[in-house]
Amino acid sequence: MRSCLRALPLALAVASPSALLAQATPMPANNVFTVYRESVKVGKGDAHDAHETAWARSMAATKDPAPFIAMSALTGPTEIWYMAAFPTWAEYEKSTDQTSPAAKAVNKQYRPTETDYLNDARSMILRPREELGYGGPADLPNMRYVSVTRVSVRPGHTSEYEDARKMVKAAHEAAHLTDRYAVWEVTSGAPAGTFYQMVARKTLAELDSGAVIHGAVYQAALGGEEGQKKLAALIAAAVLSQETDQFEFTPSQSVPPPEWITANPAFWKPKAPAPKKMP
Repeated sequence: MRSCLRALPLALAVASPSALLAQATPMPANNVFTVYRESVKVGKGDAHDAHETAWARSMAATKDPAPFIAMSALTGPTEIWYMAAFPTWAEYEKSTDQTSPAAKAVNKQYRPTETDYLNDARSMILRPREELGYGGPADLPNMRYVSVTRVSVRPGHTSEYEDARKMVKAAHEAAHLTDRYAVWEVTSGAPAGTFYQMVARKTLAELDSGAVIHGAVYQAALGGEEGQKKLAALIAAAVLSQETDQFEFTPSQSVPPPEWITANPAFWKPKAPAPKKMP
């Protein structure tokens, strides 16, 4: 993981705990959401996990106030995402300048060998599009999975995409659906017109009920057949491609904020290594 991400106070909808999707307790607005994506080489998954786990545990031992959250892809490319967020770019800049000497020493120890395990890596900055999301903040410390949908919008057709998302949100509101999702727009590190929709989940079994909660009531709220045609036309005009992958939070490679550990210690508290057997 790139060192600057180890100095991020999570926020937004994930940690700070103001980071990732959204938090149960309202937090100040965070407009700089950082994602560092690592693509792991085939056959190097276990070695990479061990390397990153040791790095995270060493970083936590420095007592440097630098929480971050990791999540691993269950589908799609073999990726690990490391995430955090800030209220402003100024706070982001400040975080990169305030890493303690102990934390810098840890990064110096682990960074050189990271390339042994990676195909490539990408750092992205996203901004929240709250007007396109639905359902309010998620109870992230008690979530385990995140469904991530990446959308590539045609140049010059962002307005159609926004109109489509607003139609979907309005239908959710009218149908009083209980699901929730956050929408983010990439501002740096990926092509313009890249959006991410994220849904935090306690269990993947929630995916089984998707067809039910978005059934007849939701379709009626969209405006019936005509509304569905309008939505389809907007999406066809706006979207170049769209793909959804499932991720799982990875506590062993995270340095979660204390509030997350307090809320769900069984999941987020690092487990002590097993004692070595005497010969």
